[in-house]
Amino acid sequence: MIRKINIGNKDEDFKCSAATSILYKRLFGISLTTEITKLASVTKSAEEVRKKLSNLQGQDLVDLLANDTSLVDLTNTMNQIVPQMAYIMWLEANKPQKEVFRGLTQEDYILWLSEYEPNDLVNASGEFIDLWNATDRTYSSLKNQ
Repeated sequence: MIRKINIGNKDEDFKCSAATSILYKRLFGISLTTEITKLASVTKSAEEVRKKLSNLQGQDLVDLLANDTSLVDLTNTMNQIVPQMAYIMWLEANKPQKEVFRGLTQEDYILWLSEYEPNDLVNASGEFIDLWNATDRTYSSLKNQ
C-alpha cells in the first residue's frame, strides 16, 4: 500500500508491505512489531500521566513531572522508532526493490535523515502508524478468507 505523506511541507511517497518488517529488522536489528508494541505501551503510560497532570497544581504537579518518566520515554521512543519506520517505508516506495534488498546501510539511513528537520517525521507519526495498521489489517483479512 502506497500513501503520500507530507513531510516538511513536501509530499512524499511511503509504502508499507509484507516486506516492511523484514527490512526493518535487517537494518535496525529489532522487530518492527516489537517496536510498535513498545510505542503503544509508552503512549498508554504517557496518556495516563497527561490525565493526572490535568488535575494537579503547584508542588504536586512539579513532583509528578520530576518523578514520572513516561512523557520522556514517549518522546525518546517516538524519536527512535518513527524515523526508522519512515525510512523503510520511503525506501520501499522510492527505490528499486533489488537496491532495497541488497544495499541497506545505517549510513544511507543517516544521510536520508539529514534531509529533514528534527520534528518533521515525528510530527507525521500518526500517518506512518496508520499506514502500518492499514497494511496489517489488509494482510490479516487476506489470511482469514
